[in-house]
Amino acid sequence: MANHVTSTCTTTPSSFFIYDVFLSFRGHTRYGFTDCLYRALTNKRIKTFRDRDNLKTGDEIGHAVLEAIEKSRISIVVLCRNYASSTWCLDEVAKIMECAKEEKKGRRRVLPVFYKVEPSDVRLQKNEYEAAMMKHENGRNSLKVEAWRSALSSIANLTGQHCTADMYEGDIIDKIVEEVLRNLPPEPLLIHSLAEFDSQLEQVKSLLDVESSDTLCMLGIIYGDGETISKTRFIVELYNKIRHQFEAASFLANVSEKSKESVSGLTDLQKTLLFEMGEEATFLIGSTFKGSSEIKRRLGHKRVLLVLDDVDDDVQQLHTLVGGGDWFGLGSRIIITTRDENLVNKHVLDGVDIKKYCIRRGEFKTMEDAKPNHRQKRDEEEGDLIVGFENNLSTIIKQLKENDLPTNVVSIIGMGGLGKTTIARKIYDDYEVKKFFTCRAWSCVSKNYVAREVLLSLVHCLNKPASEFENSREEDIREELREYMKQQKYLVVLDDLWDPLVWDDIKRALPNGKTGSRILITSRNNEVANYTSPRPPHYLPFLNDEESWELFCNKVFWGRKCPSDLEPIGKSMVERCGGLPIAIITLAALVSKKKRSQREWLHVKGHVNWHLAQDNTKVKDALKLSYDDLPARLKPCFLYFGIFPEDYNISARKLVQLWMAEGFIQLEECGIPYAPEPEDIGDEYLDELVDRCLVQVTKRRSDGGVKYCQIHDLLHDFCISKSKVDKFLEICTESNIHSLSNPRRLSFLEGVLPDSLNCATTEFPQLQVFVMNEVCVKRWRLEKGAMPRLRRLVVHGCFSLKQVHVVDPSHELKTTLEIGLMADCNFVIHN
Repeated sequence: MANHVTSTCTTTPSSFFIYDVFLSFRGHTRYGFTDCLYRALTNKRIKTFRDRDNLKTGDEIGHAVLEAIEKSRISIVVLCRNYASSTWCLDEVAKIMECAKEEKKGRRRVLPVFYKVEPSDVRLQKNEYEAAMMKHENGRNSLKVEAWRSALSSIANLTGQHCTADMYEGDIIDKIVEEVLRNLPPEPLLIHSLAEFDSQLEQVKSLLDVESSDTLCMLGIIYGDGETISKTRFIVELYNKIRHQFEAASFLANVSEKSKESVSGLTDLQKTLLFEMGEEATFLIGSTFKGSSEIKRRLGHKRVLLVLDDVDDDVQQLHTLVGGGDWFGLGSRIIITTRDENLVNKHVLDGVDIKKYCIRRGEFKTMEDAKPNHRQKRDEEEGDLIVGFENNLSTIIKQLKENDLPTNVVSIIGMGGLGKTTIARKIYDDYEVKKFFTCRAWSCVSKNYVAREVLLSLVHCLNKPASEFENSREEDIREELREYMKQQKYLVVLDDLWDPLVWDDIKRALPNGKTGSRILITSRNNEVANYTSPRPPHYLPFLNDEESWELFCNKVFWGRKCPSDLEPIGKSMVERCGGLPIAIITLAALVSKKKRSQREWLHVKGHVNWHLAQDNTKVKDALKLSYDDLPARLKPCFLYFGIFPEDYNISARKLVQLWMAEGFIQLEECGIPYAPEPEDIGDEYLDELVDRCLVQVTKRRSDGGVKYCQIHDLLHDFCISKSKVDKFLEICTESNIHSLSNPRRLSFLEGVLPDSLNCATTEFPQLQVFVMNEVCVKRWRLEKGAMPRLRRLVVHGCFSLKQVHVVDPSHELKTTLEIGLMADCNFVIHN
C-alpha cells in the first residue's frame, strides 16, 4: 500500500462506485486465464478494471490502482503460485482486504480464485508463498510483510473458486461470472420512489412469492382509464425492488405500441428482451418464430423477471414474448400490465401459475374471480408442495384456533429442506386462518438475525409504509409495534429461528394481545421449541415412498401419470432422496429439463447424489447451513458419522466410545468435582445432534436415551465430502483405493478385498485411525513403519477377518487391538 494515499474505505453509498469489478492478478496469467475471465465479465456488461502494463512504472502500487480498488464493488484476486513474489500484487491484496474489513454494510465483496495453488499454501504461506515472503522479509519491504501475511491469510479463509490442472477453466470462469452477477446490485429504472405504494407493493410481492424457486408464475395487473400514470410508477417501483432476486431481468414498456410501430415490431421486442437479459442479440433474428426459439434456448435454464407493460387484447403479443411454460427457468416471474381482464386467461401455459391483480381508483385488490388454469387450481385445493403433510397442516391450524392453549407459541421442527416454511406459508395464507386472526405478520428471522430488519418486516401489519420508520430508533419501532399488537388478535410467523436466545429479544415486541393471539415458529433446533413453549412441537416426518413419488410426479408431469417405461427408473431416483422434499423437488427440476427417455433418465439415476450435492442446489445450501451452525465441539462428532456405511444402524454406546478415543470429548473438563462422566457428556453431544435434526433415533433405551441412531443419506454424503475437503476422513472403496490423498482417518466400506491385505509402504504417513466396515477380508498385515502414526483400528462386521498381523505396533495401538478385536480373530505381534 502506498502511504501517501488516504483510505476512503468506510460505509459507502452506491453512487460512490465507478467499477463493478477490480481484477488483481500476477502478470503471467494476463494473457491466459485472466484475459478469458476479463472478456467473460465485460461480455456481460460488467464494468471491470484491469490494469495495463504501462501503469506499473515503479515498485510502489500506483495511485490510479489504489483508487480503482476503493471504487470497485467487487474484487477478484487470482492467486497463482508466484502471486506473492510481486510486491505490487501484495500491496493490491492488502488494500483489497483493508477496504473489505472497513466496509460496514458488506457492499464490497472479495472473491478469491486459487489458480493451480492450494488455498492452504496461501493461508499458511507455504511452498512458493513461504519462499517469497522470506525473500521480502530480507529485502527493503520488510516493514510491509506482516500486513501482507495477514491479508493473504484473511483472503484464503474466504469462500472462492479452486482451479486445478484437471478442471476446465471455462467452467470456473462461468461460475465466477455467475457469482459476480448475483452480488451486483440491480440498475434501477429511473423514477421517483413513492411511499404511497409501500403497503400495496408488499401485497403484490406476497402474491408473486418471489422467494420461491419451485414454480413459474405469471401475474396480470389490470388497470383502467385514468390509471396509466399510477400503474407505470407502481410497476417500475415493483421492478426495482425485486430485480436483484433474479439471474436476469427485462422491462419492456409500451408493448402494444411498439409491436405495431413496424413490421418488425415484435421481432425488435424479442431482441430487446434477449439483450436486457444479458444475451447477445446482435444477429438478425429474421422472424418471430426464430426469436421465440432463441428465447427458449437461451433463457430456458435461467430464473428471470420479465415485465411486459401495456399489453393490449392482442394475445399474439404474449404468444411471441412468453410462448410457453418452458421458455424460462423455474422461479421465473412474468408480470403483464393490461386493460383487458381476460387477457391472461386467453394465454394459459402448462405448468405456469396464473394470477391477477386489479387497480381500482388508486387501490390494489386481488381479484377473487380470477380463473386459474388446472395447475393453479390444484395447488390451491390440494397444495402439491405439502404432499404427505396434509394431516400436519390441519392439526396445526386447529391448534392455533384453540382457546385453551397454555401458551401462545406453536412450533414446527424439522431438518433443513423438510418443508417447514412451506407449511407455515400455507397456514399463513389459509382462508380460515385469515378470517380468524384480524392481524397477521410474517418475518424470516434466519441464522444472521438482525433485530431492526425483523421489526420492520413485522411493521407491515400496521398498514404503514416501512419508510415511515427509516429514521426511527429500534426501541421506538418495538414500542409502536407493541402498542398496536395489544389491540389485535394476531398471528405472527417467525420463520427459520435458530437461536433460543433470539426469542428473548423478539418477544419484547409481541405482547399477549387479545385472547387467541398466536406465534408460529419454524426451526431446525428442538432447543428453540423447548425454550419458547412448554407444549411439544410438531415434528415433520420424512415422506414415505408413495408420498415422495407423488411429489416428484406433480413436479415433473404436472400431476399427470409417469410413462410406464420411465416409472421404475424414476422411483429408483426418488428413493435416493430419502423422503426429503427439497431433494425431491431439486431432482424433479433437473429431470424436467431432460428428454423423457430411458437413456436420459438412466444417466441422471447413476449420479443422483452428485447432482443434489452441487454448489448451486438448495439441497447443499440447506445441509451446509445446519453444519455451519454447529458449535466447534460438535462438528468433528458429526463428521465422524461418515466412517459408517450408508443407512448403517449405529450403536450409540460404540459411537460415544469412538468419540472419546478420538479426543472429541475433552476428559480434562470432566476432572472437576461432581462433573459428569465422559460417557454422559458424549450422550449429551448425541442428544444435541438429535435436537438439531441432524441425527435420527432408530431405537431408544428404557431411560429414554439413544440406543441406536443413523443419519439421512444426503447428510452422510455431506459428511464424506466435507471430511475429504478438510482432510478429516476419507472413504476407501475398490474403485478409489489407488487415488486416496493423505487423510488422518481412513474407512474401508462394504466390499471384497483380496484374502490378504498387506500394508507395507508409507502411503499414509498421517493416518491415525483405520476403519473397516463389513469388508470381506481374511488377513490384515501391517508392516513396520507403514502407518507410523496409526493408533486405532476399528472393525465393524468383518466376519471373515481371521488374523491381524502387526509388526512393532505402538503401545496405544496394541492396547486397542487387544481390547477391540473379535474373539475368533487371531492377533499376532512382531516386535
